Amino acid sequence: MALPILETPTYELELPSTGKIIKYRPFLVKEFKILLTALESEVSEITRILLDLIDNCTFNKLNVNKLAHFDIEFIFVNLRAKSIGELTDLNYKCDCEFTNNFSINLLEAKIIKPDDFTNRIMITNDVGVQMRYPKFNEIISIYENLKTEKVISLICDCIEKIFTKDETYNTEDQSKEEIIGFLESFSKKQFEKLENFFLNMPKLENRLNHICKNCGKENTIVLEGLQNFFV
Repeated sequence: MALPILETPTYELELPSTGKIIKYRPFLVKEFKILLTALESEVSEITRILLDLIDNCTFNKLNVNKLAHFDIEFIFVNLRAKSIGELTDLNYKCDCEFTNNFSINLLEAKIIKPDDFTNRIMITNDVGVQMRYPKFNEIISIYENLKTEKVISLICDCIEKIFTKDETYNTEDQSKEEIIGFLESFSKKQFEKLENFFLNMPKLENRLNHICKNCGKENTIVLEGLQNFFV
């Protein structure tokens, strides 16, 4: 007689980038073991396993390789909360050098987006660009290597359209060299407009206040990005 297979609960989540409601399930013990093993692997392998895990737990309904990086982070934190537990233990060192231990609720992590944030950026009065959010693997790649060439390449890849008052150019119809040439014609202030897109784009954040148990100082702790929640 075959052993029974346990039913897995299903939850719903709003995708931050689009507002679309998606369904997901917690990851299973076998998947958790793979995830733990991944922590000892190269960054590229961790990224692959993490995306595969999210793909499986969202019933292969999402194209995870094209999702914005903060979508992936948000889905994973909710997966982790429903699979292992909403609370996780962290620590921080106060200015008095005392290490404080405390717990946070993962479900309190939110996607923070400035009210005036837009993906359509006017470079001059007549020329603008439409940007897309970088994908998870692109962000990880940049964290690994902050060389100027890679940053320029990422910016080029994230430009979806270049437009004027009269015409719109889809960058998929242009060569990489042409787009790089377009960027290299920018002044420093114009290029900073694109940099600000990346600096201010939505991000996963959990902000809390904690009083040091040693000196009594109140510290504001800001956790950002998946690296702070991958526990």
